[in-house]
Amino acid sequence: MITWKDVQQARERIAPYMVRTPLLRVPALDEALGCQVYLKHEGFQPIGAFKIRGALNKALSLTPEERERGLVCASSGNHAQGVAYAAHKLGTQAVIVMPTNANPVKLAGVKKWGGTVELVGTLSSQREARAAELVQERGMVEIHPYADPYVAAGQGTLALEILEDLPDAALVAAPMGGGGLISGVATAVKGVAPQVRTVGVEPAGAPRYTRSRAEGRPVQLESVNTIADGTRTDHANPDNFAVIQDRVDELYAVEDLWIEKAMVLLLNQAKIVAEPSGALPVAAALAGLLPVKPEDKAVFVLSGGNADPALLARLLTQGPV
Repeated sequence: MITWKDVQQARERIAPYMVRTPLLRVPALDEALGCQVYLKHEGFQPIGAFKIRGALNKALSLTPEERERGLVCASSGNHAQGVAYAAHKLGTQAVIVMPTNANPVKLAGVKKWGGTVELVGTLSSQREARAAELVQERGMVEIHPYADPYVAAGQGTLALEILEDLPDAALVAAPMGGGGLISGVATAVKGVAPQVRTVGVEPAGAPRYTRSRAEGRPVQLESVNTIADGTRTDHANPDNFAVIQDRVDELYAVEDLWIEKAMVLLLNQAKIVAEPSGALPVAAALAGLLPVKPEDKAVFVLSGGNADPALLARLLTQGPV
């Protein structure tokens, strides 16, 4: 398992290349969510998402010879942008394997940073198989979106920032896809402030870790169906599951309807664009799944702001929550 020191080292390594995002106090959301609301919005990163942290930490840990061979990853979008950004900054090439139904904003972001895109299937397992082929055929170095300790440690750096800005936080709630973010966040929180509750939220249409916790083992889903494109991983990673079992206090799965409501609430009341995956923690509170009290200082990690404009247009026509 990664340690708190791994997260600290990651922070020192990546600091020159990314943004220390602000922690926003948003009283306008208190009544709807039932607590004192703080938002950690990773949409302010150069790629519009938290994935820059883990991708950079892994890339910067490589030897010069490894970087020269080029970077490859399989990703639905935000990690893809993170790897393309890291390759751009370090002067190497990147091949990104994305789904055929990739979010157009994220696809454009990969191309902006010079990444070469291959579109393969709709399941994470299909993309991972192609990335493995590229490693074998061309000798490239894979940067996995969540099954890598350097990646998870990099993601956890945002929690160090949260606890510096709000030492008396009651809880930190973060989205769950492959599990790298929540693993890093929980490791950092338990290392710095073990009394703070760590909460993971995933879509009900892709309930890898809530089902894994219920069954006591990592599970493979038969299918995934969710609006949250950044969390469409179809299986629980064993290493991340072990960290989640040890360090994450609560897990929740939320329906897409509440994800959409959370996005609209954030737009109308907080004036913030969050992509579906990023809105997951807010959705859990809005749906009444997250036990909170009015005096609780609750931090909601908005993992990214790369929402499809067509989706935003549809949601805005529905009016306020």
